[in-house]
Amino acid sequence: MINYVSFKDFGKERIVNVTNLWNEEFGFMYPITPELLKRNTYDTEGFTAEHSYLAIMDGEIVGFVINKIFSHQIKIAKYEDTGFISLIYVKRKKRKLGIGSELLNLSLTYFKSLGIKKVHLGSDYQNFFPGLPKDFKEELPWFIKRGFISPYETNDLIHHVNNLEIINYKPFKDNANYQIKFLGKEDIPSMLEFMETNFPGRWLAELLDYLKDDYLGNEYVVAIDEQKRVCGFVRLGDKNTPTAKIAYSLTYRAAFPHLGGIGPIGVDQNKRHLNIAYNLLVFAIKYLISEETTDIIIDWTNLISFYRQFNFQIWKSYFYLNQEI
Repeated sequence: MINYVSFKDFGKERIVNVTNLWNEEFGFMYPITPELLKRNTYDTEGFTAEHSYLAIMDGEIVGFVINKIFSHQIKIAKYEDTGFISLIYVKRKKRKLGIGSELLNLSLTYFKSLGIKKVHLGSDYQNFFPGLPKDFKEELPWFIKRGFISPYETNDLIHHVNNLEIINYKPFKDNANYQIKFLGKEDIPSMLEFMETNFPGRWLAELLDYLKDDYLGNEYVVAIDEQKRVCGFVRLGDKNTPTAKIAYSLTYRAAFPHLGGIGPIGVDQNKRHLNIAYNLLVFAIKYLISEETTDIIIDWTNLISFYRQFNFQIWKSYFYLNQEI
């Protein structure tokens, strides 16, 4: 007999049981620590513990589904009627018993009760994946059969650090004097204004969460123009970044000796194509190399040609998956 229990009833103190199940099969490739799982679920606004489920057979967890909605002080129109299946998994030896279908049905029933119109696989706030990894491409027909479509793909890129490499800054094309530096407390008002003007959605929400509890490390690098205004930024992370403050690029850092992450990166809409983004990236890479980083990941992008200038190559690719309900 298979019982379906909510994460709320299961309790976050037993979350290690969920990570153990996942890591038995995929820990070598996509390791999820209890700390990471807690951060992406119970510590994330929008995680629906009461409507995320575990499948239990003979006292053993054999599957689970993690569901989210977007719940943040920053409102994003495209997310208002959207639900997210952050992660769905069934133990390989227990597949073809209808467990995955029932977990999906429970999820869709919940989303429909909220008036949700579209459901995405992955790409949620504090996500594990932006879609279905191509490493799991044999599962794609299962999702297509159940109403999902895959309109396009995206990629994570990787750069294997060579300590002998030389990366140089380029002159700014408008001959202005921009300063590239770590975000300081004195820059925060200008940074918030910049984000509200240029990136008022998810990236602004991520910045606000990053700044909670008066935290300010070395995770944001900014370009400052001659009027002392922020006109560009890049986010990064390394071994010193607390799990609560990582971006998606560091999600699977447990799989690497010392992983660094870069992204997102953005420039004022009136100052693009001036080498500001290029020099922000140079600053980030140089810093990560100085921190003895072995590998650097840039997540969730299709700007392959731009990043190839810095010897990044495709590491993982993903199918975007969604369905109308």
